[in-house]
Amino acid sequence: MAFANAALVVVLLMFLLAFAIASAQEGIIAVVRAHVGEVKRWGGRILIAVGIWFIALAAFAGFFARLFPV
Repeated sequence: MAFANAALVVVLLMFLLAFAIASAQEGIIAVVRAHVGEVKRWGGRILIAVGIWFIALAAFAGFFARLFPV
């Protein structure tokens, strides 16, 4: 009986969690659509920063190898 109760609780929790995530996704999508331009600008800035980081890693590979020994 305890196993059946535990299984029922787990199933109900998973259903509620899935429903909560689906509801939250709809709200998040609405917010993101309202700010698409800003999201694109920040995405571009992050992409440029990552590119600069990779270039720095390549240019100063010896320095970073000494700084972060593996």
